[in-house]
Amino acid sequence: MPKKRGKTEQELKREKSSRQPRKFILIVVEGEETEYNYFSELKQDLKLPTTNIKVVSGSGGSCIDIVKNTIKLCEANQKDNQKDGKPKYDEIFCLFDGDRPEYQKAINDAHNYALYKIKPILSVPCFEFWFLLHYRYTSSPFENCQQLIKPLNKEFKKVGIEDYDKSKSGYYGLLKPQLDQAIANAKKLEGAACTNPLTQVHDIVIYLQAQKNFSG
Repeated sequence: MPKKRGKTEQELKREKSSRQPRKFILIVVEGEETEYNYFSELKQDLKLPTTNIKVVSGSGGSCIDIVKNTIKLCEANQKDNQKDGKPKYDEIFCLFDGDRPEYQKAINDAHNYALYKIKPILSVPCFEFWFLLHYRYTSSPFENCQQLIKPLNKEFKKVGIEDYDKSKSGYYGLLKPQLDQAIANAKKLEGAACTNPLTQVHDIVIYLQAQKNFSG
């Protein structure tokens, strides 16, 4: 019986290379609760073997501060790449709400820092509008996030979900059955050039779903 041959160095390198992530994505969110939990759960659900997704809390603050924190993370990543050869981020998303007066400056700051190609993801009046789109389309403007929570809770009640609680996790799983509807509603608003309400969260979701298809 022939002796079992061990793997060659070339085969081991090829095997190691096939396991290494091909995409490195940074998602910076405002706080440590709703958005952070949502994208962490999305990441876990998609199980992307060739994509490394880093979800980071921007620790609140103003929209401008969140962009600054994103730039700092990019600079640290650049240094790690130059020093230790660690991979650079392929895509960088920065999320914030449009219920603050400085949001337009934050968008401009992100675009002006062209080196890292930061993609600002805006929601007006707030991220929770993305949740509402899972259940219905609306182009009626909201003055603030508090005003939006009332119709959101109304939709939650219809499907047996408790009133919205910002500190609660698990919303991705609860909303997942209506994800395609949310994407369609967000695209419809985009096509109508609506500025209040609006959300660009679907851009990240679609991008990550495409990575799953790419991973096979």
